[in-house]
Amino acid sequence: MRNMPDLLIVHVGWEWVMASEGQLPPPEQYCEHRDRFHAKLERLRRELTQAGSDENDAFLLHALLSEIGGNSFDHNIGQWKDMPGVYFAHEIAATGVTVVLADRGQGILTTLRRVRPGIASDEEALRVAFLERISGRSPERRGNGLKFVRETIMEDSVDLFFQSGTATYAIERKQERWEKTDTHLNGCFAILTFPR
Repeated sequence: MRNMPDLLIVHVGWEWVMASEGQLPPPEQYCEHRDRFHAKLERLRRELTQAGSDENDAFLLHALLSEIGGNSFDHNIGQWKDMPGVYFAHEIAATGVTVVLADRGQGILTTLRRVRPGIASDEEALRVAFLERISGRSPERRGNGLKFVRETIMEDSVDLFFQSGTATYAIERKQERWEKTDTHLNGCFAILTFPR
């Protein structure tokens, strides 16, 4: 977990997504269904504005999280490894908010191979997901999701760490880093750090 914030919510999310047999995370951090995820997302947006965050920033974070978390539900319907849903936890501090999203789904490589069978590795799949307009839900005309997330983060002061399979992608202070790790993750794990 190199270069990840040393926060309890990060450790709990990582342990849950990496466990060989899934046990439910704490109820306040688990969204089994999309409706609960969206309700928690809206609650976070309200919390941020009530805590003094700029409303536009709160809506921006809402849009980014909605895209990443929505992918977990959209691309794993009936395909969850052992339990549906996402781990969704956040911590608001004076300097910013950190949000962790994780799922125990199929991961980006399996999802994208449905529409592009020639993708050879987790690293290639992650680059395609963040750099190209592609959807794992073909023939639907979608596919701006993670590309939108990347472009938005590159314009704003948001940091991102994302892992699927053995590939990691990070944006820190608008600097991108693509890496391969020895630790294999079946689903997806994301951390967004948003300054206040």
